[in-house]
Amino acid sequence: MLINGEEFETIFDHNVTDYELLRFGGRETLEWAIENGIYENADNRLYHLGILFSGRGDKKKAEEYFSQIESESMLSTLVMDF
Repeated sequence: MLINGEEFETIFDHNVTDYELLRFGGRETLEWAIENGIYENADNRLYHLGILFSGRGDKKKAEEYFSQIESESMLSTLVMDF
């Protein structure tokens, strides 16, 4: 996905379904978040990628993304999320 002229990996690069998007508030909510700069933060993208792969049962791939998150508060949210 192109964000501010740079290419970044997002959940949309992984054939995310409308059902999977419900986990993130639905397609419209996520598109709003992208349009309003929320995906400019790498930790937000990594968190969503980790959640996507965790939901698909690919714990190894999810951990690859989660391990790259730098924000301690986001990692705390991750613990509460599960």
